[in-house]
Amino acid sequence: MLSDQEFRQLLDDLDRPWAGFRKVRKGVKKRVRRHMEQLGCFRIEDYIEHIHRNPYARAECERCLMVTISRFFRDRRLWDYLQHHVLPTLIDRYQDGLAAWSAGCASGEEPYSLAMIYKEAAASFRFAAPLRILATDAEDAGLLRAAAGVYPASSLREIPEHLKTRYFLKVRNGRHWRIDPGLREDITWQVHHLLEAPPQGPFHLIFLRNNLLTYYQGAVMEDALAHIAVSLVPDGVLILGSHERLPTNDLAFIRSPACPWVYFRNKHRQQCNNLSAFNDYRD
Repeated sequence: MLSDQEFRQLLDDLDRPWAGFRKVRKGVKKRVRRHMEQLGCFRIEDYIEHIHRNPYARAECERCLMVTISRFFRDRRLWDYLQHHVLPTLIDRYQDGLAAWSAGCASGEEPYSLAMIYKEAAASFRFAAPLRILATDAEDAGLLRAAAGVYPASSLREIPEHLKTRYFLKVRNGRHWRIDPGLREDITWQVHHLLEAPPQGPFHLIFLRNNLLTYYQGAVMEDALAHIAVSLVPDGVLILGSHERLPTNDLAFIRSPACPWVYFRNKHRQQCNNLSAFNDYRD
């Protein structure tokens, strides 16, 4: 087994934060150790030297470091806030339609959760344009599962019962549930790495939860974040993980006082006065 000291040595070399991997390191270390053995590297120093010389080995190392934790309606407070406050305001403001990007969507629970609450929020409007969702991940295996839209019952534990009834159908003797095909119509699945140039926008919402800010640091993370930020419309919404915070104020974001992992992008600070509809939510 790779020791914590050796693992931290690898993370330091790759400019990755120990804090992001600390709680999930057991499985990650096993994958890295297996890769080391496949390459014939029995010391962490040899492994680091090898991945610097071989781009294919470096890419496989990066895959070993990927952490996938995904479930429907993760951090329920966030989804309530989006459904009852953020989405109604955006629907009213952008009547020609909305675009959202779920970055690092894993097996699709996040974009499907968004599609569900958008339909719920849109139901109170006489007219609401469709929401176009781009769901991306670095691994196509997860995207294939997401596109199939079939999930084990354990994945649905946090879904409100009325939404489960409305948007899911039992399959495979009740052990799995299939998502309503109507939710898939406005979702596009695409392979994309967070450190690459962002997909073509602009977007009104970007979900950047528990990935870039957790598993990267330094200039690499800051450069990627800056490019992602400008993919938002001027008053667009950036959504982070519940334990994440933007590392800088240079990106002209305003953090919601009601739901602190939601940020609003504004080119002009006086636009804060136009966000009162977003700030009504209370616990």
